[in-house]
Amino acid sequence: MLRMTRSIVKYMLFPVALLFSTSLMAESYDSYAVAEGGRLYDNWAVEVGQQAPDTTHPGYNDYKGTKRGAETWRCKECHGWDYEGARGQYGIGPHYTGTKGITAYRGASIAEVVTVLRNDNHRFDRVLSEDQLSKVAAFVGQGLVNMRAFINRRTKAVAGDANKGRLTYQEQCTLCHGSTGKARGLSGEHDQQLSLGGLANENPWQVMHQIRSGHPGKFYTNKYDEEGRPRMNMPAMIGVVPLEGQIDLLAYLMSLPVD
Repeated sequence: MLRMTRSIVKYMLFPVALLFSTSLMAESYDSYAVAEGGRLYDNWAVEVGQQAPDTTHPGYNDYKGTKRGAETWRCKECHGWDYEGARGQYGIGPHYTGTKGITAYRGASIAEVVTVLRNDNHRFDRVLSEDQLSKVAAFVGQGLVNMRAFINRRTKAVAGDANKGRLTYQEQCTLCHGSTGKARGLSGEHDQQLSLGGLANENPWQVMHQIRSGHPGKFYTNKYDEEGRPRMNMPAMIGVVPLEGQIDLLAYLMSLPVD
């Protein structure tokens, strides 16, 4: 591990302290449960540290969809990053399955959503614990946002204030992603490595979901890259930055270099 100076340590701790400040009350519901539910929605197997089944999910429409095996067990694979299923971003392209979205469950109770997660079309009670099912349900009922309100489906333009988003980026994101968003390679739609600006411009719906919920997996790895940046999974902005600020941040990410 690289020896870090006191100034570097101070630089590292400031954004982390900001993440766990009293601003966590920016959204009134249980932001921890909702954010974890969003990560489970993204990729529950990575989030809980286990292998997804290698058989195709029973509810996956393999007559229309082209995916098979473990990938089909990700909630986002049918319902999309925008939560609209065939009505939204996944209405065309390699992720199309014809499956409807989950926006009708916005505001639903945890019990109501858990019942759906348990049914024969989903069967997630076979792979997730009661607590994990409840967190997915909390995300569906309380954490969904209407991305049509700020992301243009045709042009991908984001209706946010990039200047305000720049300040949030400097406070929350530069530690890991660097000033230009190129400090870490991110996997794109075709598994190619993209900068943060490249991924935001390719798939703003995915980036918005992950701004809000964070990245699945172990948060802190106790490892550092060659420049002293901590190798940690991105934490959630739900409860840290209000929704308007998250949209502004996404608008700023769209302005970063794409290559």
